[in-house]
Amino acid sequence: MPALERLLRNLYGSTPQIDLDKKLARSRAAAPMTLDFQKLADGMKRANVDLMGITVQAMLELKGGKALLQPTGQAFPLEGPGPADAPSARRTFRVLDWKDPAKTRLVILP
Repeated sequence: MPALERLLRNLYGSTPQIDLDKKLARSRAAAPMTLDFQKLADGMKRANVDLMGITVQAMLELKGGKALLQPTGQAFPLEGPGPADAPSARRTFRVLDWKDPAKTRLVILP
């Protein structure tokens, strides 16, 4: 999957891990950056790869029903009744409605 590898390397600045058996691609951002899930989805479509879901692990601060990515400050609403406000911590979350930035929201995973 050279097109997928090239896409992820160009977006995030590191060599991705791709496992076709598990239908999984994993990439690490080389530096703090604003995440553009629609750009990722569009790139995957151009690379002729189905995007089944996006799961991210990052430093998040929970505040007022929103998740603030640290250190960029990018904010996303939380799906459902979110957990109480919490200081910045490394959390894993699933991205919902990544195709429409106005509807994009996060679900914190246990």
